[in-house]
Amino acid sequence: MSRHHPDIPFEHYADDGVCHCSSLSQAQALKEALRSRFAQCGLELHEQKTKIIYCKDDGRKADAEDVSFDFLGYTFKPRDAKNRRGRCS
Repeated sequence: MSRHHPDIPFEHYADDGVCHCSSLSQAQALKEALRSRFAQCGLELHEQKTKIIYCKDDGRKADAEDVSFDFLGYTFKPRDAKNRRGRCS
């Protein structure tokens, strides 16, 4: 990742990973690049676990099929939070 995609933050643990892309097109291109690289090593991406997630928040209001994911025993999903004025956003 640091050699070919230094602009994409990446976390991993054992065989799980999360890449933080800034657009859907960047995420789709990265997914195909990873699929190709894995194939070169005789590996393949797990189809049910490998997905593009839309990280919805107050500033990102678009609808998406997948808005949550599990990583290291935690479920990451949209939630309400209070802003600095004490209002839920």
